[in-house]
Amino acid sequence: MTNPVETAAMRWVAAHSCRDEPGEAAAEAAGALVADLGEGPIDLVLAFFTAHLVPGTDALVATLKRDLAPRCLVGVSGGAVATTEREIEQGPALALLAARLPGVEVKPFVMPSSSWGEAIDDPLEFARHTPGLKDAELVIIFGDPFSLDAERALAAFNRHAPGVRVVGGMASAGFRPQANVVFLNDWIAREGGVGLALAGALRVDVVVSQGCRPIGPPLEVTRAEQNLIFELDGQPALERAEQVLRDLPENERDQLKHGLYVGRPARAGATGRGDYLIRDLLGADRDRGALAVADRMAERERVRLHVRDATTALEDLELLLAPQEFDSRAAAVLVFSCNGRGRAFFGKPDRDIRTLQGALGGHVPAAGFFCAGEIGPVGGKNFLHGHTASIAIVRPKQQSAPSHA
Repeated sequence: MTNPVETAAMRWVAAHSCRDEPGEAAAEAAGALVADLGEGPIDLVLAFFTAHLVPGTDALVATLKRDLAPRCLVGVSGGAVATTEREIEQGPALALLAARLPGVEVKPFVMPSSSWGEAIDDPLEFARHTPGLKDAELVIIFGDPFSLDAERALAAFNRHAPGVRVVGGMASAGFRPQANVVFLNDWIAREGGVGLALAGALRVDVVVSQGCRPIGPPLEVTRAEQNLIFELDGQPALERAEQVLRDLPENERDQLKHGLYVGRPARAGATGRGDYLIRDLLGADRDRGALAVADRMAERERVRLHVRDATTALEDLELLLAPQEFDSRAAAVLVFSCNGRGRAFFGKPDRDIRTLQGALGGHVPAAGFFCAGEIGPVGGKNFLHGHTASIAIVRPKQQSAPSHA
């Protein structure tokens, strides 16, 4: 199944296959792409495939190179994949997104775990490892969660390439080291990561839906150490948090069964939904009255407690996508959803992709995967998230009309 959209000279198509033999799946999906993309060079192919196809990655890559001959081929394994019309959460699946990109620079790079350590703290070494960041409209990164320190890598992007937006996700097909695959052209690896920078004649909107909403008042962190909050508003942190929860109306207390989260301010004057970077609340130490958070906490910052459920997550995504309905027709979409979303979370299949297509007018070529950590910007900086949908919506850059004297 393919879904082409042609916008000026830029052209994207998507296809997928559910065959269980990697070479056959690649041949079927590639054939559908060629039929819709037509004659001419293919600048970029992105491939997302499930655990069933991981053992045959070499055959999958060889077939895609033979049948498509793309200038840049990038792929990652996931627990499930997203296609234009559906999310395939069971069985073998391969989703492809291919593009012809005149006027667009595609600069790929590999991120071997051996070189993404101390050396990345050096700006010259970072620049050597990441070509194409100057004037990049978007950077896409896929990594193995067991060998690539994504948070440290993203901190390097924030420090050395401020303002460059990064999206993507961590491989999720396997839950142990060496169980996942990332590839870039001839480089196929079970560790590290791959990335590419896109610049030139394209425009990308990035939507990061964290699926949470704040509850209770802002709380000032008055004593913290590493990821432990000892005091909120000058009181023991656990005691102050329990006060907030007791004061909630009954309907909000019901939502606590889906988990409680801590929102760190992502921008100055943070007050409501979308203003916070959501982090897991890992637990409490009742003896010390402390709360443990999945992030390093800073004193004097004003945090808020957050809740999450399927209704809240869907509302958040719809709210963030609403401006897209007034924009020009999208050319393509990349979707990176948490592996905790999908049917098990929403109670129905395909909720993220259907919501996205509804906001974009339907049938926009799309592909992506369910991640073990999603990458996306919040408040002008790039972060690794959980429970999130990180979405990149691609359009051609409108050329300004020539002036006449």
